[in-house]
Amino acid sequence: MLYINGRFLTQPMTGVERYAYNLCKAMEELHQPFTLICPQAPIQDCYDVSRMQIVHYGRGNSHFWEQCVLPFFFIGKKNYVVLSFTGLGSILVRNKVMTIHDLSFLENPRWFSRPYYWWYKVMTPLAVRTSKHIITVSEFSKREIMRFYPFLKEQDITVVYNAADESLFRQLPQDFKHEERFALAVSSLDPRKNFARLIEAFQDIPDCKLYIVGSSHRVFGAEHEDKSMQSVVHYLGRVSDEELVRLYNQAVCFIFPSLYEGFGLPPIEAMSCGCPVLVSDIPVLHEVCGDAATYFDPYNPYDIRKTIKQFLETSQGDRNDVTSRRHTRFCPPVTFSWEKSAKTLISLLKEKIPC
Repeated sequence: MLYINGRFLTQPMTGVERYAYNLCKAMEELHQPFTLICPQAPIQDCYDVSRMQIVHYGRGNSHFWEQCVLPFFFIGKKNYVVLSFTGLGSILVRNKVMTIHDLSFLENPRWFSRPYYWWYKVMTPLAVRTSKHIITVSEFSKREIMRFYPFLKEQDITVVYNAADESLFRQLPQDFKHEERFALAVSSLDPRKNFARLIEAFQDIPDCKLYIVGSSHRVFGAEHEDKSMQSVVHYLGRVSDEELVRLYNQAVCFIFPSLYEGFGLPPIEAMSCGCPVLVSDIPVLHEVCGDAATYFDPYNPYDIRKTIKQFLETSQGDRNDVTSRRHTRFCPPVTFSWEKSAKTLISLLKEKIPC
């Protein structure tokens, strides 16, 4: 019997929650049976779970529920596996598969608050050692996991890629225009996303605004916000999926200056909407974007500025050609799809970890 830790359904849909939800949807469409075990807290409206089997169990909605309440559900049960898609699984449940999206808290602790850093520094190796198997979102992240936890072998980790939701992230009819030209950036507003350098780079970009979609969170360290750039940089906060698709379609380009990622989903979403992408020259984004993106040095504001300027100065015809090549690569998705990822996961469950 396959159970899934459904605590994510009580949280707003950000990157890791979207990963969990879309894999659940894809497995349901492939007729893979499973049951979601959720806290008593309400399920967020952004999730359509009308066709999924859900059991509400226990009180609370925090890490305490995950670590100390959820394990009681499995007392006396046999022949089961628990999947945790959004990070830590309960260390008291040994028949589990856990997901590690990235190890950014180990790569640079200063990107996070002290409580967050110490919680995951202590709990992650305990959860790893008590898991039957690990899944992660890229070959890069797999290498990072083995680097930080050398007791793991390659066969202990399976890559189950992220993907863009094909029914949502798509090109819209080009019968509308935005009132001003803008570049788009989408991510949580935490230091490793590198928005401070992107904003610095935008100081000398003529006739183009920068729209930033995303919200900050208390677990992240402080990020500098340049008040002098308020006329050029617009913080939109969290937006609906429908509004995000519209922005991807209207933006002149999408910019992703992140310093560290486990996968990097927003560039795939942007490409699926036909939006050219400019991204950090870091290993994982080469794995994800291949030759379908333009790369810059994320630590060098001058190089970021130069790359943006060169792109904006390119003729519209050349831009359309670049966009067309990227559309061919990612729409429909060739490398990444939720169906393909779900099949990889189902195969893992059946072959390596029989329920």
